[in-house]
Amino acid sequence: MPLKLRGFLRAVVRLVVIAAVTYTGLCAFVAWKKEEIIFPMHGKERAARQTTLPGFETWWMKTPEGEVEAWWQPAKSASAERPAPAVMVFHGNGELIDDSRDFAQRWHALGAHVLLVEYRGYGRSAGKPTIAACRADAVAWFDKLAARADVRRDVILVHGFSLGGVFAAELAGQRAVGGLVLEGSPAGLVESARDRGIWLVLTRERFDAVKVLRALPAGVPVLITHGQGDYVVPPRHGELLAAARPDARVVRGKDGHYPLAVTERPELLAELLATAKARAGLPVADKGLAPAAVDSAL
Repeated sequence: MPLKLRGFLRAVVRLVVIAAVTYTGLCAFVAWKKEEIIFPMHGKERAARQTTLPGFETWWMKTPEGEVEAWWQPAKSASAERPAPAVMVFHGNGELIDDSRDFAQRWHALGAHVLLVEYRGYGRSAGKPTIAACRADAVAWFDKLAARADVRRDVILVHGFSLGGVFAAELAGQRAVGGLVLEGSPAGLVESARDRGIWLVLTRERFDAVKVLRALPAGVPVLITHGQGDYVVPPRHGELLAAARPDARVVRGKDGHYPLAVTERPELLAELLATAKARAGLPVADKGLAPAAVDSAL
């Protein structure tokens, strides 16, 4: 082999090795800092100036890192003799439970209890947010609701927006939820990493909404909404979620990153709740339930 060619090949190999080591180092750094990347804004200062909204109760749950907050709005006229459905709401990143009043208003108007769930380290809650910690807290909150006499255990729905969709889906993978709403939600940690050019995911702690949807029992109603112009969670995540659950109601909006069912299409929530109630053998006011469908851009 000519000396010049040999030198050229050595240089190429050296560059490839440097690039591989650099990329692996970047992937390792992202894995090390994943909590800071997934949970960048905790709203501590803003939360200190706010208190529970009228009509809500503040609940506190003990964890190994301190107490975590949730806001509870009981359904009107619910009792042990007449238990009502309940909805757990998981907010997006950069938000607090304080910002979820529109979610609560929609569900409460439909006759459901509402629990706005906070994450560890967010707002007034203690601790550090991690996927595992928030997953465990979601399960604990669900069990607390399921133990209440005024809650229909078989009609506890979970509603997640953006980052909140991660924990709504994770909860649906561990408890028998009555229905699931995912709005602008990531399909999984691996897919979210790929959005940022990270193809080597060096962490065992993951979330996978696609896997959950595939394993979810038949008949559990699912609503998936995603803006076709979403600049935070690319629309392909919504497509992956929809493909994983062929019988889901899928609605594609024109705009960006927002909870479409809450802001524009509240009838979708009413339909999902009616389906969940009918599945549980409860009377439904409107018998004309819409079948699972796919809405094109609105």
